[in-house]
Amino acid sequence: MQGTSIGALLTPHQRFTLNSSAILEAYESRLRALASPLVRTSETWEESRLQAQLILAECAESLRPAGRRGHPQFADLPAHATGHLDPLDAALGWSELFDAVCDHLPAIVHGHPDEAELQKAFLTTLNRGILALSHVLSAKQDIMALDRIHETQLDDRHRLAREIHDWVGSSVSMALLHLDLLENNQRPTGGTEVEIRNIRRALFEISEGARRLVSGLRWRVPEPPLEVALKEFAHTAAPPDTTVDIAVHGDERLLPEHYKSEIFAVIREGMRNAFAHSKAKNVVTRVDIVSGDLLATVDDDGTGLILAGKENSAGLSSMRERIELLHGVFHLASRLSAGTRLRIWVPLPGALSCRNQTIVSGSSSPTITPCSETPSARC
Repeated sequence: MQGTSIGALLTPHQRFTLNSSAILEAYESRLRALASPLVRTSETWEESRLQAQLILAECAESLRPAGRRGHPQFADLPAHATGHLDPLDAALGWSELFDAVCDHLPAIVHGHPDEAELQKAFLTTLNRGILALSHVLSAKQDIMALDRIHETQLDDRHRLAREIHDWVGSSVSMALLHLDLLENNQRPTGGTEVEIRNIRRALFEISEGARRLVSGLRWRVPEPPLEVALKEFAHTAAPPDTTVDIAVHGDERLLPEHYKSEIFAVIREGMRNAFAHSKAKNVVTRVDIVSGDLLATVDDDGTGLILAGKENSAGLSSMRERIELLHGVFHLASRLSAGTRLRIWVPLPGALSCRNQTIVSGSSSPTITPCSETPSARC
C-alpha cells in the first residue's frame, strides 16, 4: 500500500465527515459575500448553521452502502430565529448551501465504484432537505400571519366593544338620569307620564341592545386550559436546546374568557421574546390564580437586554395596554447577562370593585389592601 494516500483508504462517508466543517465554512462565506439575511444576526446564523448541519447529517447517511442507508428524516428542522425572513431571501441563501456542497462532492465520491449512484443519492437527499426547510419556514410564517390576523381582529372587536360601552352606554345612562330629574322636579300629567314611561322603555331597550352587542363582540371560541395552551405554544416555538417549565395553579373558572385570552396573549408574547432573542437555556413560566388575583411571571436565564428606549416599542406597548385594560400591572425587568423577568398582576372581576390597590414598585408582587382595612375606601 506504499504510495496510496490516506484519502484513498477512506469511504465516501468518512471523507464527507472530514470535509463537513469546510463545507459549512464555505457556506457561511458565500452567505456573507451576498449579505444574506441568514447571517444578518448571530441568532439567524446560529440557526441557519444548525439547519445545515442537520441536513448534511442526513446527506452523509446517503453515502453509506445501499443496504445500510436509512430514510432521510427532516422533522426537527428549527425555524425560530429565521421564521420571519422573506421566503425568497431564505431560498437564495439555501441555494448557496447546495453550491458549497457541489464544490466538495466530486472529491468525496471520487474513485468509488458507485460514484454516480452515490452522487445521485446525496444530491437527492440534499434537495429534499432544502425543500423540507422551505416547508418548515412556510408553515411557521402561516402560523405567524394567522396569529397577527387573529390578534388584529380581536383588537378591533374589543375596541368597538369599548366604544359602544363608553359612548352608547354612558349616553343612555345620562338620558335616564335626566328623566329621573324631570320626574322629581315636575309633577307629570297623565299624558306626560305615559310619554316618559315610553321614553324610559326605549332607553332601556337601547341599553340592553348595546350590552348584547358588547357581549357578542367579546365572545370567543372556547379555549383549552391556560397551561395546555401555553405548553402547546412552547412545543412549537421553543428552540430545541431550551428547557421550558410551565405551571398554572388555581381555578381558571375565575377567569372570564376575554381575560383569559388577553392574559394568554401577553404571556405567549413574553415567551416568544425569550425564545427568539434571549439565547436562554431555561424559560420558566408561572401563573397563580388566588384570592381574586392573577399573578404571572416569565423568567429566562438568557443574555438580558437594555430596556432604556424600548419601553414604547410596539410589542411592549401592546402587552402593557392589554394588561392595563384589565386594570392590571405590567412590569419588565432585565439586566445584561442576567436574564429577563416579565411580571403581570391582574385583579379578577368582582375583586376589583371591592379593593383599594397599592402597587409597590420593585416588589415581587403588588401589595393589595382590602377595603375592610381601609376605612376611607368605598366598595
